[in-house]
Amino acid sequence: MDSRHKAESADVRARQLSRRSVLSGGSAAPFINQGPVPGNADPAVTVCTRWLAVDAEQRRLQLEWGTLEGWLMTKRNWYKLSPEQRAEIPEGARLSEIDAQLDVLEVEGHALLKAMRPKPAKSVEAVIANLSVAARLIFVEDHPEAHGLITRAVRDLAAFSGGK
Repeated sequence: MDSRHKAESADVRARQLSRRSVLSGGSAAPFINQGPVPGNADPAVTVCTRWLAVDAEQRRLQLEWGTLEGWLMTKRNWYKLSPEQRAEIPEGARLSEIDAQLDVLEVEGHALLKAMRPKPAKSVEAVIANLSVAARLIFVEDHPEAHGLITRAVRDLAAFSGGK
């Protein structure tokens, strides 16, 4: 993600998420309660649910950024323009907006991950939530066996706990 700030030539680009990665990375997310969390629910579920929402928004913005950057490179010779010339292109402002949003989401995501680590799960739903986060952190292309085991564990636990 940091490469989006450092890219100065057409040869250096932010890592693009593949469509398969986005789709498979989200395979565990449906097992997390995305609705309001009751007051007596395990707070770990709330933290994990928020992290998953932040992660989904980051991925959406990364895809938008990559698409827009590609358009700017092919249609506007983006990396050949001076900063003054870039400032005149309206689509360039959107790149800056996306960067700012991604920076905020990155800080929030790290804080949420840090909040998850020291606390043991107090419910099956919290274990499912933690594993769902782990499934998002591990790219299926990099570790297909680990990703498959985690997503299967999420499905199995959800089934054992009544599909919650």
